[in-house]
Amino acid sequence: MQYDHAGFITPDIETSVRFWRDVMGFDAQPVGERRRNWIADFMGVPQASVRLVHLYGHGTHIEFIAFDRPDDTVLTPRASQGNVAHLCFRTSDVDALRARILLGGGAEQGTLVTIDEGIAKGLRGLYMKDPHGVLIEIVEQAKL
Repeated sequence: MQYDHAGFITPDIETSVRFWRDVMGFDAQPVGERRRNWIADFMGVPQASVRLVHLYGHGTHIEFIAFDRPDDTVLTPRASQGNVAHLCFRTSDVDALRARILLGGGAEQGTLVTIDEGIAKGLRGLYMKDPHGVLIEIVEQAKL
């Protein structure tokens, strides 16, 4: 078995591409469409019709999927909810990355702290969100 990618559902694929490309530095492939019957069976979502994009960078691969059908209610995840995931990025300048995320349409989920216990002791960081609520953890090695 080999790990391939993480995927997220988004209500607006263009906004997701812009943020993850321009703010987070990923390379986006062209947006594709999946409208044939197999996609509904594959995903287990009756009458599914989707647009999707794969983004590459930072040694990983992420995917965003926007459903044209069905038209479900958009929910904003919280860090405490079951089945809510996050992506974590290490940086040499957490303040600069935090500012770039905020300027790019993201938001803070938590506040910037220095971790004082466990295997992450000495790191500075916080949880943030992309424009649609995907959680992003950013951490910086402590400066000596």
